[in-house]
Amino acid sequence: MTQYATFDRRSVLISTMLLSVMILLSGGMALYVLSDPGLEHAFHMVTVARLVEEHHAGEVNRGHLVISGRRAMMDVLDRYSGYVSPAEFEEKRQQREGHYGGIGVTVTGHDDGLRVYSVRDDGPGKVAGLLSGDIIVAADSNLLADRMPNEATLFLRGEDGTSVMLKIYRPCDDDSLEIVIERREVAYRHVVYAGYGPDSVVYIRLIDFAPGAADEVASALDSLAGRESAARGVILDLRGNPGGLFVEAHAMASLFLEEGLFVVGTDGRSRWNNETFTADGDDRMHGLPMAVLVDRNSASASEIVAGALKYNDRAALVGDTTFGKGLVQGYLRFLEDDGLRLTISRYYFEGGIYLNDFDSMLHEIGHGLPPDYYYVSPTSDEYIRALENSFLLHRFAHNNQAEIIAHADRGGMDDIWIEQLADFIKDKFEYPSELTRRADSLLVLAELESGSEQIQATASGLAELARAHDRRRLFEYKPYLKRRLVQLAFERAYSTYRAYDDVVVKQDAAIALAAREILTR
Repeated sequence: MTQYATFDRRSVLISTMLLSVMILLSGGMALYVLSDPGLEHAFHMVTVARLVEEHHAGEVNRGHLVISGRRAMMDVLDRYSGYVSPAEFEEKRQQREGHYGGIGVTVTGHDDGLRVYSVRDDGPGKVAGLLSGDIIVAADSNLLADRMPNEATLFLRGEDGTSVMLKIYRPCDDDSLEIVIERREVAYRHVVYAGYGPDSVVYIRLIDFAPGAADEVASALDSLAGRESAARGVILDLRGNPGGLFVEAHAMASLFLEEGLFVVGTDGRSRWNNETFTADGDDRMHGLPMAVLVDRNSASASEIVAGALKYNDRAALVGDTTFGKGLVQGYLRFLEDDGLRLTISRYYFEGGIYLNDFDSMLHEIGHGLPPDYYYVSPTSDEYIRALENSFLLHRFAHNNQAEIIAHADRGGMDDIWIEQLADFIKDKFEYPSELTRRADSLLVLAELESGSEQIQATASGLAELARAHDRRRLFEYKPYLKRRLVQLAFERAYSTYRAYDDVVVKQDAAIALAAREILTR
């Protein structure tokens, strides 16, 4: 008994001591919680959500509040960071597998929805009658105008065998229509064209760095290997390529560099994000002279490849200065299957060359990669960009498709076609130059000041002269416009590949410049 009683008193003593320690620890933890700013801010967010849910006059979904809060937090960061929905993660899973359930088109963003950049010859979109240049306004009654392109694209995706109804605006006909398309399993396509260009130079047009892009380029190079002895150089066209996956950029650069050469390094806040990457393969083209075509819209992964080849003296850059995105994004996933896309580091090339300065989070666009040979594309002119975006070129090429192809087959387009184009767009398109805008401002001032009729007449005459000058700007770009009309006619009549093979590769001035420069190196 005594031994039992002694044991019982000892247990009570130990329990009392443990309880005292737990109280002290709990108090310390409470003080820590109250003093930690991060936990305090989280507490405030939960409090706001609870108060809104309890007191707002309408129905409130707490889950939607939380997601909105996550999105809002991303808005104060750089433009490349953002909230990632479960649907977007699912799309990335499909990308990693190299295929998706969709309609077989490549699209870009547009003010009214999604613009169809190209239509796969073997895809369901082609069968249903979609054309390059079409604007997808809505998908199954979901308007796409105010959505980010990556979000809007999700409405085109779906399970194999399901259908989607698209509302289309067709600029070439100035018409609206509805098309029902049955989705199919479609493999990603990254290379629009691979073949031989001017003077037996291999030419490859790559439109993105999505999963499988490097493998597709490697396959294209292998398919041309049978004529390797005839190849005199290589042109990799990255114009307008917005980039994609870092791993694809590394693999792409490795296709043209000897093993062990420095490709790119990453420099981040966390030491886990500081890495260096070297080429892990052999040069598939065995040192043949090489050029990379770039422009203001060559960004991200495109810049990694272009920079790696440039600073290893493997390739010359031809075109315009690149976009200047030297930042790397990583993905963090929540338990609910959504997550975040965060800028985690910036990258640099051989010699410690960065695209973005050290305050890159404040300056999201860096100085870009300068080309070795400048070529100013007509599309860099605001007038031509506005004309392209009006889709009047598509309409004119559609209306005169057979005649344009016939003239092209007979040896080329006469200047009379530009005169006809000028007449076609006369009442449909106006893009005032800086001179015209100033002349209009002068006319308004003259009218407001109630000046003499002679002053107002002079100001009006200046405005009319400025507009006449704007109308003549079309003739400054005759070679580009004639080639563009033929390209659009061939795309409509045949295919994108045929248009590249018969028109672009033979007539594009930047391709000709690149071939000439690399063959004289």
